[in-house]
Amino acid sequence: MNSYGTAATGRLLVSVVIPAYNEEKNVPAVYEAIRSSLAGPEAREIIFIDDGSTDATAERVRGLRARDASVRLIRFGRNFGQQSALLAGLEAAQGDAVITLDCDLQHPPELIPRMIQAWRNGAQVVQMIRTETEGVGFFKRLTSRVFYRFVNILSETPVVSGAADYQLLDRVVVEAVLRFRDRYPFLRGLVGWLGFPPTRIEYVAPQRHRGTSGYTLRKMLRLSLQAVMGLSSKPLRFSFYFGLLTAIFCVLYAAFALVALAAGKNVQGWTSVIVMVTFLGAVQLVSIGIVGEYIARVYEQSRGVPRYVIVEGDEPRAARGLQQVEN
Repeated sequence: MNSYGTAATGRLLVSVVIPAYNEEKNVPAVYEAIRSSLAGPEAREIIFIDDGSTDATAERVRGLRARDASVRLIRFGRNFGQQSALLAGLEAAQGDAVITLDCDLQHPPELIPRMIQAWRNGAQVVQMIRTETEGVGFFKRLTSRVFYRFVNILSETPVVSGAADYQLLDRVVVEAVLRFRDRYPFLRGLVGWLGFPPTRIEYVAPQRHRGTSGYTLRKMLRLSLQAVMGLSSKPLRFSFYFGLLTAIFCVLYAAFALVALAAGKNVQGWTSVIVMVTFLGAVQLVSIGIVGEYIARVYEQSRGVPRYVIVEGDEPRAARGLQQVEN
C-alpha cells in the first residue's frame, strides 16, 4: 500500500475521484453524500475532475474547496471524455485506495463504507455491479445490454454486465493501471485485463439526482469502439475470417456457374452479378474500415497526443502541508 496516508496522518488515506461534465446542480449533493459516508477513521481527499464543463461546475467545486481542504479540483480545457477524466483523477490521487464514481448519485455513496471494509479485508479491487436502474426506459436498458454484449463478443477481456466505473482500487492496482499509455483508455477493461481478483457488491442504481445525462447514444457507440479496440485485436481476425468465408462462397458459386454452363443451362446473370458485386464491396469496405480504425489508433498513439490537458489543478494534499482532514 501507499505509505503516504500512514506517514502523513497516521491513518490510511482514501481518495474519491469524480468526473463531472455540466454537473453544477449535483456537485454539492454528491459532496455531502461522500462526506457523510467517509466518516470512518480513514483520512480522505475528494477530487472533482471538471471535464470541460460549460456551466458553473468548477465554481461549485471551488466553493466547497474554500471550506474543506480535502476537496481538490482538476479542470480540463475542453471535454476530453469520462475515461480520460478518470485517468487524470487516478494520476492525481494520493490515496492508499482510490474510489471512482459518477457525479449524479446513481453510484450511491452510502455504499462506500462497504467498499472500504472489503478493501480492509484484503480485496484489491472492489467492483460494484448494477443489477437494475430505477426509472430508465426500455431503450436505455436495451442499449446497455447491447453495449456489454458487443464488448464481450469482440473483446479478449470480458466485462461483467452492469459493471460501471464505480469501483475501489488498491494503490497497487492504481499504479499498474497508470502504466498503460493508451490514447483512448477504457478503465473497466484495463482493470479486468490486469487480472486482480475482484470482490463484487451488487446494488440498485437510483434515478439521476438532477439534470440530464451527458452520455448520448453517439458517446455510447464511441465508448464501445474504444473498449473493443483498446482491449482486443479480434475485429481484425473477424474481418479476415469473414473475407475467407466470402471467398469460399464465391469459389463455390463460380463452380456452380461453370457446371451449369457445361450442362447447357442458362445462368441468370444480371441479378446475381449485381448481388455478388454489392456483397463483395460491402465486405471490403467493412474490412478496410476496421483496419483503418486500428491504424488511426496507432497514428494517434505515435503522435504522442496527450489524453487530456489540465488548465487548472490543485496541488496534492502533501504539497499543501495538510497533515489531517477532520470529518
